[in-house]
Amino acid sequence: MRGRSLTSEGAVDSIHRETLVTRVFCSTLFIVAAGTLAALSSAGCSPLGPSSTATNLPNAAISVENFSGTLKVQGVAFYSFTVVDGGTTYLSLLSLKEAGVDSDVLVAIGIGVPRGTSCIATNVLSVKATGGLQLTGTTNPGVHCAVVFDPGNLTKDATFSLNIVRPK
Repeated sequence: MRGRSLTSEGAVDSIHRETLVTRVFCSTLFIVAAGTLAALSSAGCSPLGPSSTATNLPNAAISVENFSGTLKVQGVAFYSFTVVDGGTTYLSLLSLKEAGVDSDVLVAIGIGVPRGTSCIATNVLSVKATGGLQLTGTTNPGVHCAVVFDPGNLTKDATFSLNIVRPK
């Protein structure tokens, strides 16, 4: 049996080959990870829901809030928030469930200004719970509100989840 002798030159060659293989593996792993992240972001993993992308969000400093609650048949629910820097506010109805079952009825969402125990909406849209970007409105510095109301389409009380993406 003939054995191989290990010289310093052979050891350097072996280390060089291992370093090269490690670099190629790490580079490939990085490319796969970057591709996976790109795929996830194009699939719609954003605060607004599946159909939104970062290009829909021009505000540099944003705050994302979730407003969840119960909407009674022909009822109204609203949430007040404060905007320090003016900009665009986005609303997305993420879910609507009547008696625990997903509902595809139209309800109205809006952006407005609170007055006493109500929200006076200046921008309103009838929507289904799709999770995508649904309503935008300009909000100046001050107190504003997001409102969800049933124009008469619900047959049972419903739970809802609404994302509010707004300037800080």
